Amino acid sequence: MTSAADDSRVLPHAQPDATHATVIDAERRRWLLAGLGLSTLATLLIEIIDTRLLSVLTWYHVSFFAVSLAMLGMAGGAVRVFLGGEQFRGALVADALPRHARWFAYTIAASHVVNLCIPIPLLRQFSVMEMAAVIVATIVLTTPFVLSGTLVTLALTRTGGQIGRLYAADLLGAALGCLLVIPLLNLTNITTAMLVAAAVAAAGAACFARARGTLRGVRGSMALAAAFALVAALNGLSDRGIGVIYPKNQQLWLAQDRIDHAAWNTHSYVLIQKPIDGPAAFWAGGRGADRFRATIAWAAIDGEAGTPITAWKGDQSALEWTQYDLTATPYRLRHGRVAVIGVGGGRDILSAIWGGNTSITGIEINSVLVDALQHRYRDFAKIAVDPRVTLVHDEARSYLTREPARFDVLQMSLVDTWAATGAGAFTLSENGLYTREGWRVFLTALTPTGVFSVSRWFSPAALSETTRLLALGAAALLDRGVANPRTHLLLLTRGGVATLMVSPSPFTDQDAATIRDLVARYDFHLLVAPWQSAPDPRLQSIASATTMGELLAATSDPVYDFTPPDDARPFFFNILKPSGLFASYQLPRGGVIWGNVRATATLMILLATATVLVLTIVVWPLISAGRPEIPGAAFAWALMYFGAIGAGYLYVQIALLQRFSVYLGHPTYTFAIILSTMILATGAGAFLSDRLSLSSRRIVLLGPVIAIVIVLEAIGVPLVIQRFLQLHLPGRSAVVVLSTVPLACLLGFCFPIGTRLLGRLSDQTTAWMWGVNGACGVLASILAVAISMWVGINANLYLAALLYATLFFSARGLAAVRHEEHGRA
Repeated sequence: MTSAADDSRVLPHAQPDATHATVIDAERRRWLLAGLGLSTLATLLIEIIDTRLLSVLTWYHVSFFAVSLAMLGMAGGAVRVFLGGEQFRGALVADALPRHARWFAYTIAASHVVNLCIPIPLLRQFSVMEMAAVIVATIVLTTPFVLSGTLVTLALTRTGGQIGRLYAADLLGAALGCLLVIPLLNLTNITTAMLVAAAVAAAGAACFARARGTLRGVRGSMALAAAFALVAALNGLSDRGIGVIYPKNQQLWLAQDRIDHAAWNTHSYVLIQKPIDGPAAFWAGGRGADRFRATIAWAAIDGEAGTPITAWKGDQSALEWTQYDLTATPYRLRHGRVAVIGVGGGRDILSAIWGGNTSITGIEINSVLVDALQHRYRDFAKIAVDPRVTLVHDEARSYLTREPARFDVLQMSLVDTWAATGAGAFTLSENGLYTREGWRVFLTALTPTGVFSVSRWFSPAALSETTRLLALGAAALLDRGVANPRTHLLLLTRGGVATLMVSPSPFTDQDAATIRDLVARYDFHLLVAPWQSAPDPRLQSIASATTMGELLAATSDPVYDFTPPDDARPFFFNILKPSGLFASYQLPRGGVIWGNVRATATLMILLATATVLVLTIVVWPLISAGRPEIPGAAFAWALMYFGAIGAGYLYVQIALLQRFSVYLGHPTYTFAIILSTMILATGAGAFLSDRLSLSSRRIVLLGPVIAIVIVLEAIGVPLVIQRFLQLHLPGRSAVVVLSTVPLACLLGFCFPIGTRLLGRLSDQTTAWMWGVNGACGVLASILAVAISMWVGINANLYLAALLYATLFFSARGLAAVRHEEHGRA
């Protein structure tokens, strides 16, 4: 829908079906426009909402699959229209539009409820039952988009309306749908937002019915829209409305009666359980920590990641227990001004308060958690009450770039979700915090002797993220020109957690004495320090590296990727190389590595599933209908042309989504902004393309020009991000829009020009080219994720540039065939 090449869900507008008479009277055309706009608005709403829903129901990497399914369904719906025979021709179109729009509204609500009621497995064993459940969920998610693709194609190509106005209504509705999802999720919840989409679709059915010239179907559709709107309102006002039953953490399935507060926003779904008395919450409690008790309200983010909100009465002496945590170590070394990245429930804030620091800034990207600490749990946690504490709702890299103050301690403890750790490269909400560019910002935010403390999961018996964490620390120091990084690094572990401390200055003898005392007192384990050799040879080699060449040699491994991530490949959590998947039977079970194995295998399964669906929904119907009656050379060049722009557009879009997700720090915001911007800019390009004569030599140069612009985008975006990192979210969003518009506008030229080159040869020609375009886009959207993981985000852009460069040959071939046909005529 939103991602097909050059917004191909609307581009058959370039050649509407001229063989069909006008079926909507000119006086009622405004109702047709309204119905089309409302339909595309609802379509974009559910596409983006589905990405959020899948992030809660299953691993984050599946959320990208929602984009592929939307495209697949839209392409399948279009092919259904083009090959549907008399049921989609003539006067029958006026009846088909409101009927399909009502079905669309019903399936929006029904598919959402079905996916809430069916537990989607996490593909732990890849059993037949797990696979069957994933396939069912895929079909359920795809169904609304097939109906949307059907009615949008009917409106654009079978109504005989003015294509410019229809196209404008389509684009306006789609763009508004992208943007509307932000306030809907921030103000309501995901089911209410989905029901609003169903109400919008039903209102579109009423408009289509009114365009028919009679009141038949109008009242029923309006009643349906009102019913969906009423249920949406009631669900939004209720504390016990329709919602997620089976989040990915199965322990939460039976805990619904223990939920004290639940809230959605564009960033997450947060469940906060009723406070309970129990052991105090430690990330890695040292010897003696088990004797402490506390009252805790546990919060779960996106159905998995846990963070404790601890009851505190405001007495600093009552926080003695926090010193037993490994993550409190930096407060033994430095005091003064502190910043905590990722406040969560405030656990690290309590450690900073215990440490006697004079100023504590908590930076939290999730507004739900900030609001909980400042309002609902204000008196319970007392964090927001403490005059030393300032809570900031912002993205850490951006905030610290523009913050003039420098900090003695900068702490980042286990900032991710466990799902992010397991999904590896498929989630982007936290990965921007674990790149060389990010750590360059963090180290700059410190005083000369300050400490940047980062805690991550660790396994003494199996491979973990700790090796890559140390490599990232060493790389960040080398980037600053530090000659001997080892003197600036400390790495301690306790149980399943490792804490790395990095300082712009070498650690002192006094620091060494303090660390030795902590190791003896709390039974911590010291893995890397300036005054001793590391017990692990690889850790020793990484810490001792004095050049990037030595560091890359120390991190080299045939199976695992320990190289320090950067913004062009920000996948800190994906440690497994492609070759490791084929040796997965030899890899240790459990932990981050096995999560990588499952995530990578799932990507392959999603690709296989998508391929089967493409063959079933798009390719087989086209083959069954037969090859269009056009010259063989024209058909071959057309396949090459439309396949290239189908895949190339998606490689560009996925790359921009991933790169700008790191920049904005809000994946859903990025989805909304990129999709709406590309829809409008692509539409503008398609509109302008009509001014380009097919006899012009510039036609064949269009592809190479686009290829050059894509390469410039790959080179320029990192520079733009670095230059404007300090802006607030609205400013960064504007940067994303301005960086996207020129390229997207150029991409919009390709589909209509290709369609014009083919000419009005046959109805099947349009169906074939739309089908090929959509099929290549669906598969490219999944392949793009794998390419980003194992090669880098920019590799997608360079591949897209190569594909668009081939248009020089296919466009020239189409033009030559067309010229020859005219010559024979």
